Amino acid sequence: MLIYKKVSSLAVLASLCAAQPVLAQQPNPSHSLSVPAGQVKYKDLGGPQLGTVRGDSAKGPHGSFLRLPKGFISPAHLHTGDYDGVIVAGSVTNAEAGQPEVALGPGSYYFQKGKTNHVTKCLGDTDCLIYISQSRAFDFVTSRK
Repeated sequence: MLIYKKVSSLAVLASLCAAQPVLAQQPNPSHSLSVPAGQVKYKDLGGPQLGTVRGDSAKGPHGSFLRLPKGFISPAHLHTGDYDGVIVAGSVTNAEAGQPEVALGPGSYYFQKGKTNHVTKCLGDTDCLIYISQSRAFDFVTSRK
């Protein structure tokens, strides 16, 4: 009986491993999820790149990596929804108009209120990587004066 359970468990494990990896198509997966950095698929946003690992950033709630090239300075812009950001690599500022710029290094956190104009910068000599978690689809709306 014990051998049957081991063989049965191995068969289930093998079938799961043989399946194509699903990179977080659900905002709240019912199972644990591990995505190695080399398997994150990035979409070019015209300089910055967005790599969604949880949910669907085009349709709704998501967790995504945002890569910013070194020296990147965004135009003043807003996002429809609030989001939380954690700096993974590099040094970033994310300041609303009239607010001081605070340099945020790896491990730093910021909250960006939706529908609020701000400018995001990647400081220094290295690219920046931010993990963002948002309850709405990702958008980028440039400010009009």
